[in-house]
Amino acid sequence: MRQKRYFVTGAASGLGLELLRELAARGHHVIATGRRTAAALPADFPDLPYLSCDLAQPDQARAAGEWARGQGSLDAAILNAAAGFYRPLHVETAAEMAAVLRLNLDANMILAQMLCPVLQGGRLGLIGSVAHRGAPGMPVYAASKGALDGFGRALAEEWRGKVTVRVLHPGPVATGMSERAGRARNALDRLFLPPRAMALALIAALEARNGADRQVIAHRRVAQVALQARLGLGGRR
Repeated sequence: MRQKRYFVTGAASGLGLELLRELAARGHHVIATGRRTAAALPADFPDLPYLSCDLAQPDQARAAGEWARGQGSLDAAILNAAAGFYRPLHVETAAEMAAVLRLNLDANMILAQMLCPVLQGGRLGLIGSVAHRGAPGMPVYAASKGALDGFGRALAEEWRGKVTVRVLHPGPVATGMSERAGRARNALDRLFLPPRAMALALIAALEARNGADRQVIAHRRVAQVALQARLGLGGRR
């Protein structure tokens, strides 16, 4: 398999870290950003170019775009960094709402714009969420992912024939993000998907030659890709 050049955001933990590990294990050249400092990264973090930054800050999002663009041409970028909170709308503050929108939407638009010159002929993966359909208890997060879905649909048309754009909406993943966002554990946690299996499914969806511009990556699809990986028909190549 040809070694490709990937850029991954939100790679210091959770789903982004699983994406990073899988891509590096396949022999791809990967560059990444995350909020953690280099000293705070997991001990087994792959040895690769990494930029610590807060993409919720527009100046740092632009700096990350400049840094990634300076690394050379890319075959694919996976814009995964995101945040959200389980809070009813009436307790949200204007500052809190703006921070979520800056990270989940604005940063992705800034990065897509800046990466366009080095992504020609490549692929852009925007990581949304099934919450884009509406998620009671976290309306601001749902709104940010709904807006990202709309941005991705428009960009897929604008860039068609130049850059393949896919908005990938994963189902709930067992990364701990839900608890950090303020959601109490309950029986539904049993339905949360394993992070590595989700990472495999997201990479497969992005790399597939044919596919819809917008895709929901949920239980059946994750199970199929995980089975293929165990049988040696997919996953690490």
